[in-house]
Amino acid sequence: MALSGEDIRYAPMSLVHHNTRDIACLIYESAPILFRLLFGSQAITCLAALVARSHNRFSHQYIRVAETDQRVVGIVVLVPATRLAEDADYRDVLKFGQQLWLKLVQYLIVNHILQHSYPATAFYIGNLAVAAEYRNQGIGRRLLSHCIADAAANDTTDAIFISVDISNVRAQRLYESLGFQVVTTRTIQLFRGAIGTRVLSRSIPDLPREYEHHN
Repeated sequence: MALSGEDIRYAPMSLVHHNTRDIACLIYESAPILFRLLFGSQAITCLAALVARSHNRFSHQYIRVAETDQRVVGIVVLVPATRLAEDADYRDVLKFGQQLWLKLVQYLIVNHILQHSYPATAFYIGNLAVAAEYRNQGIGRRLLSHCIADAAANDTTDAIFISVDISNVRAQRLYESLGFQVVTTRTIQLFRGAIGTRVLSRSIPDLPREYEHHN
């Protein structure tokens, strides 16, 4: 359990101060089944390499962290919609066989359950995760609030989007409590049942004043 008086700070990720593998482990925890499907047993190693680079949706430049003096205890990835499709780093990180497998999985499954096209004036929250022993303390809510504030600070942004696994009712309730509303549901039927995601959005012009100068 986290100490009740433990100081938790929120800041952009830094390659100088934060360990890419620690960040990758938390990103992995946000969607372990999906990442195992995409990258196999090398998922965390691949994610760590992508975090260290600048031309992919898991890049360090899009990550905010929640941290104590000892470790990073939470992460959120906030990506401009215009940068979601960037994939130049995959050629450097993945072997040829891995690249072929990734394309196959994306074509057969991922493209059916994840929405990839968003308005150019939007931001997308790609991943949110909090270390197990630090959950239920408002850290995820605080990270999301930072994302909303960052989006609101951009004069050209009019909306922020997020997707959630259809089975993760608790996460959806959190997003809805912050003003997000479901806009679409995407599912695919597999031999073990249906899997899919719900996409939620939040209008930036209608944000309450509390987000305008969030620290």
